[in-house]
Amino acid sequence: MQTITPAQALALVEKHWQITGTVKELPSYADRNFKIQTPQANYVFKIANPNWSYADLDIENAALLHLAKTCSDLALPQVMVSHSGLHILPLTTADGQLCHMRLLSFVEGDIYANVAKRKELDQQTLQTSLGVAIGKLDRGLQDFEHPSMDRYVDWSISNLPALRDEIAYIEEHDLRELVTRHTNYFAEHEATWKQSLPMSVIHNDANDFNVIVAADVNNNTNTQPRVNAIIDFGDMCRHLRIVDLAITIVYALQHVEEDAEVRNCILAILRGYQSQYPLTEAEIRVLYQLIMARLCQSILMATRAYRRNPDNDYILVSQTGVRRLIRQLDAMNYQELQHLFLSVL
Repeated sequence: MQTITPAQALALVEKHWQITGTVKELPSYADRNFKIQTPQANYVFKIANPNWSYADLDIENAALLHLAKTCSDLALPQVMVSHSGLHILPLTTADGQLCHMRLLSFVEGDIYANVAKRKELDQQTLQTSLGVAIGKLDRGLQDFEHPSMDRYVDWSISNLPALRDEIAYIEEHDLRELVTRHTNYFAEHEATWKQSLPMSVIHNDANDFNVIVAADVNNNTNTQPRVNAIIDFGDMCRHLRIVDLAITIVYALQHVEEDAEVRNCILAILRGYQSQYPLTEAEIRVLYQLIMARLCQSILMATRAYRRNPDNDYILVSQTGVRRLIRQLDAMNYQELQHLFLSVL
């Protein structure tokens, strides 16, 4: 993207939102994000990559505006309306590219990825609160609709079958067999699941960097961490509502290792979700398959990325936990896992 300095970003916020303060740039993969700090509140100024259309951003903001009414007990980012009454504004860069800019409230706290490493904290409480938060979020989105909700999203789980050509590039024979089996199962059953199970617009990316734990977790007297926000709604799409839970579980399981820890983590998240937005027995019976499908998708997306960028060794290093987990879950007793999942009913 065209270089925009922090000072220029702050000037845009002052001009369009009449907010001034200090500014620093935040890490971002493709967009430009700036934290604006004021004595009253903190904000995130977001300049989207030119590849993101107005409609892509509008579904995010529309969902946040909807959730402000239906899910007020989560500290979700708030959409800040500009002085002109708009919440998405066009910006033409110096090289003539059309971008769009937004201002959201900054969500205070720490990311789940950091808090899950802190063994002095009650991890089961953290995991249960994660399920509660995702349950509240999905409940808040249950009647949300938008013209872009059926748009193509690269990370929609529906795209898993289209990645099957990448299986041949997986070097480990056992992993190739495992990914083939679970990908084919998903491909054979997805249409039936969509006909019989609840569908909804879902967040679709509750990874451990998009889940925010309440700021008071850094208080030494507080050992009861609580998830209080989910951020980054850029991968929203319409699918089975239980897919959101499956994705959440996949990322949370990156922080546990032993079989007993895996079972306890899944059960804690599932119980938390069930307390807010009860799942049906039919949904719970496909949870394992959806967890495995998401793991397959992660492996195949990384395989494709590495094939296109073979000098980027980090792509495969970041997959270590995913590959460990899919092997571990595949080796566990399926009937025992199903019995465990169904125990929340």
